[in-house]
Parts: sequence; C-alpha cells; structure tokens
Amino acid sequence: MGTVRERGRVRLARWIFIPLAGVVGVSSLAAAAGASTGPHVAASTLANVLSVASTNYVDSVSGSDCAPLSTGQVDCWGANGSGQLGNGTTTNDSDVPVAVTGISDAKAVASDTYGNSFCAVLTTGHMECWGNNSDGQLGNGTTTTSDVPVSVKSITTATAVIGGGGGFDGFCALLSNKHIDCWGYGFSGELGDGATTNSDVPVAVQTITNAAALISGFEGFCALLSTRYVDCWGDNTFGELGRATPKANYSDVPGAVTGITDATAVASDTTSGSNCAVLSTGHVKCWGEGGDGQLGNGTTANSDVPVAVTGITNAKAAVSDGDGGSFCAVLTTGHMSCWGFNDYGQLGNGTTTGSSVPVSVSDITTAAAVVGGTEYGFCALLTTSHVDCWGFGFYGQLGNGTGTSSEVPVAVSTITNAATLISGFLGFCALLTTSHVDCWGYGFYGQLGDGTTTSSDVPVAVLAGS
Repeated sequence: MGTVRERGRVRLARWIFIPLAGVVGVSSLAAAAGASTGPHVAASTLANVLSVASTNYVDSVSGSDCAPLSTGQVDCWGANGSGQLGNGTTTNDSDVPVAVTGISDAKAVASDTYGNSFCAVLTTGHMECWGNNSDGQLGNGTTTTSDVPVSVKSITTATAVIGGGGGFDGFCALLSNKHIDCWGYGFSGELGDGATTNSDVPVAVQTITNAAALISGFEGFCALLSTRYVDCWGDNTFGELGRATPKANYSDVPGAVTGITDATAVASDTTSGSNCAVLSTGHVKCWGEGGDGQLGNGTTANSDVPVAVTGITNAKAAVSDGDGGSFCAVLTTGHMSCWGFNDYGQLGNGTTTGSSVPVSVSDITTAAAVVGGTEYGFCALLTTSHVDCWGFGFYGQLGNGTGTSSEVPVAVSTITNAATLISGFLGFCALLTTSHVDCWGYGFYGQLGDGTTTSSDVPVAVLAGS
C-alpha cells in the first residue's frame, strides 16, 4: 500500500482508493491504426455552454459536472448517488449530460465540496439547489435530499454563488447589495453568522456589506471587499484567517486579514489551510499552513499573518493545487512561478524537489491563466488558446496521451481554442471559444460526458445529452 508525504505527515496515498475500472483507457496510450483520439464531431456535442461547475475536492471520490447553457437550461453528468444530476433520479450515473428538471433561467452554477450538491443562480436573483442535503446545504428549510431542484429560502437578489471546501457541505451567495448569505454546515463557524451550528436556510454573514468576490477555503470562506481588504471566517487551525490576534481555532464571524489592503485576487486551498493574495503592486502574500513551503517565504513554518512570497513583484493571478501544498502565480510577462510541495513535479521546473521559494515553470512564456488540479498538478491557459499541464498524471489528467506524471509542462492534445479551464475530480475540462466543452482525465463515473465510463488521457468532447 503506497504512501505519500503530506504537510509533514505520512498518509495513505489517496489515489489507490479510486475505482480502477475507470482507467482502462489510460493504459492504452497508442490508438489503433486509423482510430481517432481527438474530440467527437461538433454536431453531437453539448453546445451553448456558459460555464462548468465541477467536483474538484481531492477526497470527494466521485465526480459530477453541471453546465448552465445560454438557453437558461442546466445540464449535468457524472455521479448521481445523491441526486446531484437533478433529473429526478438517484439510481444511475450518467455518462452524457441530462437536463436538470425545471430550470430554464439559470445564469451560474456551483458545486459543494464533494460534488454531491449543486446550486444555480437564476436570472431573477432567486436560487435553486439539488442533491445531498444532510447538512441543510440545499437551503430549503429541510435536511431531506432532493433529486430535483428546490428553492433556496429568502434568496431573491443573488448575483453569484460558491460552494464550500475542505470537507464541509454548504454554500454562500453574494447578493446584489454586496452582503453575503450562507447555509449548510457550520461547525467551525463556516456560515459567518456568529454561531457554530448548521443552518438549513440562508443566514446573513455578519459585518460584511461591501463584498466583491467570494473565495472558498479550508472549512471556511474569505471575501474580497470592494476596498481591496480581505475578510475571512471559519477554521483557523493553521492561522488561515490571517489575524495577528487573538489566535483561536476558528472564528464564526468575519475578520480582516492583517495588513492586506490592496488585494486584487485571493487563492485558497480546500484541503488544509493556506491562502495567498495577489496585490495591486504585483507582490503576493500568503498565510496559514506552511509545512510544505507553500507560503513561499523561504521557510516551512505556519504563519498567522501574511508573509511576502520571495521574489515575486509582477504577479497577476495565483492558484493552489487541489491538495493545498503548492501555489502557482501567473506573471505579467506570461511566465509562471510555483512553490511548495513537488513530489509529482507540480512545480513544473523539471524536478520533484519541493521549494519554499518560487521556482520558474519551464517553457511557459505566454500564460494567460492557471488552474490547480484535484491532486498535485496545474494546467495553464496560454495566450494562443492552447493548454499546457504538468504534475500528477496517472489518470491521464495531463491530457497529452500518457498516463504518467511530468515535471515540466506538456501540451494538451488537440485543444487550440480554449477560453476557460475548469478543474474537475482527477481531471480537467476546457470551455472552448465555440461554447463546447472538452474534458480529460478520470472517467469512472461518466464525468467526462463522452458517453463512456472510461478515463481518457486526451481531451474528449462532452456530448449533447437528453
């Protein structure tokens, strides 16, 4: 039984528990003569996609995806054990998209931690949710699971929604008045309402009246405010709330992250407790757990307050990988720098040696954006609309026709017109400029949407479903 190091601890390797029936296709690295390894023809693919919400938590051990369409409909595919496909059943997973019952005016969709629940923001400002409801995360005043959408109580002015991370099930909605409502699991103060209990209806997050964006972290949330300050609440085991004093294991109300006054973006992991803020100056500051060097300041110590990432002065974006031990930053030059845990080459610098200071990602000179994978890897969207990936690749999640990891970026096969990247469960999807979607990686639950339950080490097109 394999082991891997995680933040100074030894734990069982997560990937050995994944059903291996779904990786049959990954072992076939060379296609038969005349066979196509590229996407399906466009005529049979899901079209008019606005975005994709995907399970991307490392311990979810399932996989579901939902996409709002330009028609207002929502289509979902993949695992369905809790009714998270929203089509009135819990009996069958689906390897092609199915229409969520009754929704015709969605503009955004989000998944909770495990991908067992989804919520949609409607054009009216109302919200509907479906799937597992054990912690009240559907927000309808019950804890009864539903395989069709139910209305979230009292929400009438939602503009955006984000699902919880780090093993708790819940959602937070950004409202048009810049307030925040949250619901679901609240044991560590994740709902920000001054309590440590679950709520099956939305409750107001205290004190925040000027939120601009929501960020899901490890058993908590952060809000980027219109003032460019950052407030966080929830778990604080590793100092991830970023407060100098007082040090507590959690906070059930928001508080300001010490010294952050000019943030333009915040990256947070969902499996441990570290956060990084990109500043208007191009610098990056990180706080929380640092055991793998993921704070980037040359140490492996935790920090309750933000510390400057060494040497970065021109960052425009940053993300964490799914396991929370590494961060990568996109620089204004198009280059990239990464730091932290590196056992699978996820720093992209040609080694598997971890680094507590940023190292340059090999061969990336035209990065426009980056997303972190569910385990130990990253993918970069290039200005050419191509995609490069690196790190852990056992399930084909690097998309280059192999099932092996890579310490340097490799080109994802066939994709030349990517517009947005989405991190899924042990895989990735790309929303294309044509409003179609290609996915690659682990496929056991049908989450690639290509009509199979086989993993794929090259992108496959999500098919048009029912």
